[in-house]
Amino acid sequence: MSGDPSIRIRPAGPEDMPALLALSRAWAAEGITYGYSPTDKEAFAGYRCWVAEADGEVVGYAGGEADTARRNIEIQQAGERYFELEELYVCPACRGRGVGRLLLARVEEDARREGLAQLMLNAANRDHAPLLRFYLREGMTPHSFRMFKKL
Repeated sequence: MSGDPSIRIRPAGPEDMPALLALSRAWAAEGITYGYSPTDKEAFAGYRCWVAEADGEVVGYAGGEADTARRNIEIQQAGERYFELEELYVCPACRGRGVGRLLLARVEEDARREGLAQLMLNAANRDHAPLLRFYLREGMTPHSFRMFKKL
């Protein structure tokens, strides 16, 4: 994984819980995602998480969980194992430095090493354009989308 050499991606440990909780609260406070409320300790404990460190400080994280497809759909077969990326967040001061790209690459690398067939995510960002550009640039393929209009 190339990128900013001052950024280190590693699996999160118990010592990272305060930073994960703080970043999750910061994410919620930004108001950039529809319906996002801070993730609590119990939810983080159920996730597989990675953290991004810059100068010894946790500046971003990715988390989710492996699952098994329960039925056949256009892009996946029943029984196929995949990783669902539930959260990927980078603090505003570190955006634009490739932190998100490095986190995503590490998630993919570890999932591939574990024999998982796919990476999946859902996103509810208020500004979809930059998010969509990011994930398309990183090789993800949209499968479906939902749109809403208040009546």
